Amino acid sequence: MKTVWLNLPSKNLQLTKRFYREIGFRENPMHRGADHLGSFLLGDSNFVVMVFPEEAFTRFTGNDVTDTASGNEMLLNLDAQSREEVDIMAQTVIEAGGEVFAEPSEVDGWMYVMGFTDPDGHRWSMLYMDPQKMS
Repeated sequence: MKTVWLNLPSKNLQLTKRFYREIGFRENPMHRGADHLGSFLLGDSNFVVMVFPEEAFTRFTGNDVTDTASGNEMLLNLDAQSREEVDIMAQTVIEAGGEVFAEPSEVDGWMYVMGFTDPDGHRWSMLYMDPQKMS
């Protein structure tokens, strides 16, 4: 295996694509301008996040889409390089129309973390880990 990517369903593809662009996800040049999907690159390794309309997603998976208002299948984590980056992302998410469900805060004395949802309710967190404070 060379590459892993994440596929997510979307109720409103254009809204979700705009949200991801506004919070700093880099649009994948391979799919720029596509109306039937969204594709974004994250991090130094260019991790791929694909976004599909719910109808297409259910065809791929053979299952119903999870109701994110009552449950989630996973929590997606983004690595931050500083506490300030976490704080900036929290504000950026709000400005882009997302929801911060966990305000930035210190956890266990060595992590600084916040949680947010995209327009489809998928849960993400961004955290900064201070290696000098790790036990």
